[in-house]
Amino acid sequence: MLKAVSSRPIDGLRAKGKVDTFTSRGRLKVNVFMLADRLGRLRFDAVTPPPMNSTVLLVTSNGSQFIANDRDHNLYFVGPTQACAVAQVLGIRLSPAELFSLLIGENPWPVAGGTLSWDSDCGCEVVTTTDGKRTVKLWVLGHRGRANWRLEKAEVTTPNSRVHVEYRGWKKIDGRLVPMRMRITQKGVKGDAVFAWSRLELDPEMEPDAFQQVPPVDAEIRRVGNCDVPPVQLKQPVPHVPQEDDGK
Repeated sequence: MLKAVSSRPIDGLRAKGKVDTFTSRGRLKVNVFMLADRLGRLRFDAVTPPPMNSTVLLVTSNGSQFIANDRDHNLYFVGPTQACAVAQVLGIRLSPAELFSLLIGENPWPVAGGTLSWDSDCGCEVVTTTDGKRTVKLWVLGHRGRANWRLEKAEVTTPNSRVHVEYRGWKKIDGRLVPMRMRITQKGVKGDAVFAWSRLELDPEMEPDAFQQVPPVDAEIRRVGNCDVPPVQLKQPVPHVPQEDDGK
């Protein structure tokens, strides 16, 4: 239900912006360049702000293999594209394909049926669906008609996790409504992750090589994928580099 709020499907994106994360280990704020598509392919370059302009993290997925190259600590993580494997490294329990769907304001877990309720604080219809042990809630703002439906919030709950997503700054690009800001919080995880885009291109041409990388010669390679193990604890957070809008 409510697989997409766009009039035409979005199959890929190219984005430029910032990711701002507050965690128990400190603050991480980096410039981000991202490629992603519906096939679960992903490229995520995290770059420190000027004057350093240094790539501290390069994440890729070719649809079947997930790689995170932590250049700050010379660690190279390799695993499947399952949400639990991604969570072990990045702390976000979403697969690349699920993250892509959420970034474009789409429900990654559509199922038939569901129940409707009303959230008076949001002014939204709340659509709740259950598929096995997974429950999805969507807060849908639709007072301007079907062509302008959009998600205000989304939440997916499983026995081991709860991921909550909030949107702001919806904008029409090429006639399709997409969010320019997304905030993710998770049960049992301190802090949040905010994706804010300054530029967004829909359905760009993508070269397959963009989703591949090889380990640096001197990097320590770590395999992830056992979903019963806790998240990887990096040695230290990426140091915060003050920016113009920090007021520091």
